[in-house]
Amino acid sequence: MIVTVIVISLVIGFVVAAGVVGTQAQRLGRQRREPVWRLAEAAEFVSDLLPFDIAASLDADELEALLRQHLNQLQFGSAESAGVAAGDTDGTASDASTTITEDRSSAADLYRSVRRDGLEVTLEQVYAVVDAHLEYLRRIGALAAVSPNGR
Repeated sequence: MIVTVIVISLVIGFVVAAGVVGTQAQRLGRQRREPVWRLAEAAEFVSDLLPFDIAASLDADELEALLRQHLNQLQFGSAESAGVAAGDTDGTASDASTTITEDRSSAADLYRSVRRDGLEVTLEQVYAVVDAHLEYLRRIGALAAVSPNGR
C-alpha cells in the first residue's frame, strides 16, 4: 500500500514538473533572442569589412579601442553629440530628429575622443570603422531602423 502511494506521488510530481518545464520552454522559445556584442567577434567582422589600406594601417589594439569607444558613444552618448560642446549646458540636443547613427558628426566626435585619449588614427579610418561597426550591430540585431514617428 505504501509503495503504491510513493509511486503515484512520484508520477504526479514528474507530470507536474514536465508540464512546468514544457510551458517555460515554449515561452522562452517565443521570445526574441537578445543581441550580444562580443569584442572579438565585432573586431573580426569589422576588419573583414574595412578596405584593405585601412585594415592594414590599424592594429588590433587600435581597432578594439575604436570599437569600445564607439559602442560607449552609442550606448551612453557623448557630450559633443548631445550639444554640450555647442554651448548647451543642460545637455539637450537642439536637433532631436537626427540619431547618432545617422549623423556623420558622431564619427567626428568619436575621432576627437580617441585622439584625446592618445590613439593615433585618421578621420578616414574612424569613418570606415564606424560604418562597419554599425553594419555589425545591424547583423546581430542590436541596431534597428526606427521610423520618424518613433515606432
